[in-house]
Parts: sequence; C-alpha cells; structure tokens
Amino acid sequence: MKLITAVIRPDDLEIARRALSAFGAPGMTVTPLLAASRWNRHLEVYRAEVLVADLVPRLRIDVLADDEDVPDLVALLARIGRRPRGGDDTGRVWISAVEQVVRLRTGERGEPAL
Repeated sequence: MKLITAVIRPDDLEIARRALSAFGAPGMTVTPLLAASRWNRHLEVYRAEVLVADLVPRLRIDVLADDEDVPDLVALLARIGRRPRGGDDTGRVWISAVEQVVRLRTGERGEPAL
C-alpha cells in the first residue's frame, strides 16, 4: 500500500477529482496550502509599499492506493498538474509507503480498509 501525494493548482481540482473517480480510486483527501518557489516570486504594491509575494495557493491531494495502481495514478496526477508553458515549480507528486490502514467505522485493516 502507498500514499500518493500531489500538489496542484486549485483550478485543476475538478479535473483531478473526475479523473481519480474514473480511474476507480477509493477516495482522496484535499488540503489547501501555500507553496513557495523561486520561480513564483513577484512584486506587489500595497499602499505605496513594495512587497515580495512568493507564496502561491495550491492544493494537496492524498490518495491511498494498492501497489499495482501506483504507476498509473502517479502518471495521471502528473499529467493533470503539468503546465505546457513551464515556469511553475510548485507542483509535485510523491509516493510514501504505508504500513497499516484502519477504517475507523468498521475496524477493517489493510487492503479491505481502502
């Protein structure tokens, strides 16, 4: 079992939700966050004061998956988050090993808890 985590732009959420649902992913957790990047720095003027804005809004999507589904899910999330014009290096997908999962409602453990 693996935990796949992706950081994407907020406007890509609906595309990701539909794609994961069509794939048959059992569910996902979405968390809003602010991401920092050396490429996203820009200056903003607020009340005649120049500010450096380097935090951009992003979403973190976490999906628990069986080992055999991981390559396909990573490719799917990477395709959704990729931008043709470049310049955005806040998007990421990473994989973490999961030792145990427990479904709180039923007490199921392991693969049945997905």
